[in-house]
Amino acid sequence: MNFDYPELYYRIYPKVIGEIDNNLDENCSMENITKEQMEKMVDNIYMEMVKECPEIHEDPYERRYRGRVRGEQRIFYGRSRIVRDLITILFISELLRRNRSFYPL
Repeated sequence: MNFDYPELYYRIYPKVIGEIDNNLDENCSMENITKEQMEKMVDNIYMEMVKECPEIHEDPYERRYRGRVRGEQRIFYGRSRIVRDLITILFISELLRRNRSFYPL
């Protein structure tokens, strides 16, 4: 079977690689990156995506506050949340892929 990745992957993945190349050294591992550094890089990539595809950030169905009682709210995954999660997944997978070459199997 021959499956292609979704178009969004081809838009995000080069930005992930560029962000890692610009901000981290070659020997950087997951243990050396703070949560704040990762969030900042994910935010940078997300903002690049918003410039390229503004509809990601302007999801009319994404609501922060639904209903009157906050405790009854369900988690709502709109476009921006899903795109941020995808960026984070690709970011982590690229770091793990790069670090694999330093560790013997």
